[in-house]
Parts: sequence; C-alpha cells; structure tokens
Amino acid sequence: MAEGTGTGTGTTGTATAGTVPPVEPPAVTPEVTTSTTVPITAEQLAAAKPVLQQQMLTDKAEASHAAAKLDQAADSGKLTLDVDAADALIKAVDAARDQVMDLWKRATDQLATPLQLGENPVAKAISARFADLAVGEDSGAAKALLDLFKVLDDIGNALRRNRDTIRDADEEAEKSMKNAGGSW
Repeated sequence: MAEGTGTGTGTTGTATAGTVPPVEPPAVTPEVTTSTTVPITAEQLAAAKPVLQQQMLTDKAEASHAAAKLDQAADSGKLTLDVDAADALIKAVDAARDQVMDLWKRATDQLATPLQLGENPVAKAISARFADLAVGEDSGAAKALLDLFKVLDDIGNALRRNRDTIRDADEEAEKSMKNAGGSW
C-alpha cells in the first residue's frame, strides 16, 4: 500500500497493535436546495399593505419626533458639541442622507418598472397595485425613503446650526479675551 492513500490492508508508519491511524474526515459537500422564490398574490399584497403602511407611519413619526427634539435642543443651546465633533457627526449624517437618496433613485427607477404579467386586465391591475405600494405618493416604499432623507437633512441642519452657534460663541469669547488684554 502506498503511504497516505488510505487504501489496502497493510499498516504504515509507527502505529502499534491496537491503535488505529486517524481517519480523514469526508469531503464536505454543500447542501443542495431546491427552494424557489414564490411570488405573492394580489390578496397577500393587499393584506400586507395596511400593516406595512402603519409600520412606516410609526417609524416616520418616531424619526420626525427625534429630529424635532434634536432641533429644539440645538436651538435652545442644550445640545453642545465641540466644533470637530460636530463636523464629524455632520459628515456621518450627510453620508447617510446621501446613501438614502442614492437608494431612493435606484429603487424608484426599479420599482416603477411595470411588472410583466401579461396584457390582461388582472395582470394590469396587479402591476398597478404593486407600483402604488412601491412608489405611491402617499404610502409607497419610495416615499418612506424620501421621508427618511428629509429627517436626516433636518438633523444635519440642526447640527450645523449648533456647530455655528458654538463657533460664534468661541469667536466672541476669543475677541472679548483679546480686548481685555488676555490671550486665547
């Protein structure tokens, strides 16, 4: 038997009586799946719409409320950041806002594409219903992305106002200190 081939009946190496050389584990083969994506029916879509709309409205209200609190804190002076921290946070919020806008642009184009279900009235109705769910002006997924964009934009603006207020206060304090004969 050739050493290391695992075939034959002889022994190789230094194995002694009563010991078994280690067995190599069998090769792992990936599991084969036959799952497929099952399209949802118009009834399932219609049943899911109120739940999705309610969740979207709840999320939008929470985000808007948080943005309003941040805006109020910035305006009242309760939110204070140093200028460098504010700049870093503004940069992160702006990046998130820009990503949401990019996603909105891609999603709107893709979701507004009519479904190719056929030319019969039922197929056209399902396609129109999907388009309304996807990009409808009042409740579509694309609208939710635009709402998120607006919230992020409001947060960025509140942070900018706060940063500018801090910068102005620092400059005023520096000017006062210099006028008093001190150094900053």
